[in-house]
Amino acid sequence: MEKQRVLPIKSGLNFRELGGYSTKDGKTIKWQKLLRSGYLSVLTKEDKHYLSDYGLRYDVDLRSDYEISRNPDPHIPEMVQVTASVYPFTTQQPSSIKRWLKHLFHKETHEPSMLSDPYQLMVLDNHAQTAFKKLFQVLLKNDQPDESVVFHCSAGKDRTGIAAFLVLSALGVPQETIENDYLLSNQVLFGKMPSLKSATATKNTALDRMNQARNVNLQSLHLAEQAIETSYQGITNYLHEAMNLSDEDLNQLKELYTEQKKV
Repeated sequence: MEKQRVLPIKSGLNFRELGGYSTKDGKTIKWQKLLRSGYLSVLTKEDKHYLSDYGLRYDVDLRSDYEISRNPDPHIPEMVQVTASVYPFTTQQPSSIKRWLKHLFHKETHEPSMLSDPYQLMVLDNHAQTAFKKLFQVLLKNDQPDESVVFHCSAGKDRTGIAAFLVLSALGVPQETIENDYLLSNQVLFGKMPSLKSATATKNTALDRMNQARNVNLQSLHLAEQAIETSYQGITNYLHEAMNLSDEDLNQLKELYTEQKKV
């Protein structure tokens, strides 16, 4: 099939390939292995045939149980559906959040606002981490050539954006590429990229505002990165400690999803 970043899905939302991105070690992400998307409930019969022919084998649904009950994913032959709800966040503070709060209290004299920011919670909260761990376990199972995993939420931009950030980081994709892929949601969903000002402007970070926001912005992704750096001293430790991925697991992921660049 033709290699294209945005798949020709008629009734899906923000349906994209992660194949073709270069990695730091000189390889590229394989095509027909990693897909990201918004909700799938409105896929047409033709869309489902296309995805079946494309090799879609695993559907990791990052939405809440409530969202899934209202708009369940369709059945596609040979596709396994996996629920990995990022929301709701747990009410208890895991050690990673406590470390982050300690860091903020040390730096600032006022009450920190971190616990109201969903992007930071998505990478630190126990319940959200469990969802992303499920995604990585599915990725390790997807070991056949030309068979794909799709991970998605509702709009395919926030929860899916964090999932893509974690997966691409695990595969060694440079940060600039990860950020460009993250911002691509704005172009796919609304036809144009936001200005730099709108992409980085401070917004109300309440969960419902995030879900309703038209654009993704780099400030949100940077907040998640900062939380990982503070609580885990970097993405590699995060993948080991929060995602329970061993060096062997990370090497296997690279074996499954990357290849030497073709001349």
